[in-house]
Amino acid sequence: ASRLESFSKAAAELHLTTAAISQQIKQLEGHLDMPLFRRLTRRVELTEAGAAFAEVVRQTLNCYRLGHADLLHRYTRPVLRMSASVFVAHELLIPRLGAFQTDYPNVDIRLEASMALVDFEHDPIDAAVRLGSGNWPGLEALPLCTCQAILVASPDLLKRKPIRSLQDLQHHTLIHPRQTHTDWDMVARFANLPRLERQGDLVLDSDLAAIKAAEAGLGVTLAVVPKGLPLLRERRLRAVLPPVDLPIQSYFVFRPNDGKEALLMDAYRWIKQALDDFSGG
Repeated sequence: ASRLESFSKAAAELHLTTAAISQQIKQLEGHLDMPLFRRLTRRVELTEAGAAFAEVVRQTLNCYRLGHADLLHRYTRPVLRMSASVFVAHELLIPRLGAFQTDYPNVDIRLEASMALVDFEHDPIDAAVRLGSGNWPGLEALPLCTCQAILVASPDLLKRKPIRSLQDLQHHTLIHPRQTHTDWDMVARFANLPRLERQGDLVLDSDLAAIKAAEAGLGVTLAVVPKGLPLLRERRLRAVLPPVDLPIQSYFVFRPNDGKEALLMDAYRWIKQALDDFSGG
């Protein structure tokens, strides 16, 4: 409730009723003999005592999580839980997972393919492949590769509707890998345009789905990928305009000191080599 500033949102996340959450908090406040939340009109916020208690709870849960991870590491088969975008997971990691399992037969891999950002405080994830600046407080970020932004479309589509400048996108459908226009707005700003005129929009749920839709000739998508994308080398897609190097990189991100350092370093080297092979590096 403190993180979401809402009893109802906390209840939904925990699959409980709002009344149950409210009752539990009232009982806790009664047990401690102090108010933990201020009940406002549309939200709740922590009192000073509530904020102090929330920090105690956070540290306690973190201590439990680390102790639990250490116990599992010492007495059970090690498990590595990783998260990556759908494109990276399906095009890069899964085809090479057999090689990792051959080298590390006693390690179980749990791979989550998702466009959602990982919350290392609450999600049961050991490491994630993330795109960004590398500055995530409290996390370790090891560089994997540089990336490019490329407008891509199928060769057949470009034969029928050539694109010689961004103005020609008005004759095409723009494919979005999520419910946002942020990426295309970035392209417009890069070209000093107020917005990109287009024939229509196609919104899909992942970066891989957007690329597959572009392969099928459904429109143009903005791919943020490692340099040397095989889709271009294999002529499944063509770059509409010259690629743009990004000031951000792909990183292997994890929480330090969680008892799996050696295994995480093995996973990092494996993914780094896979990306080098993938991009022809």
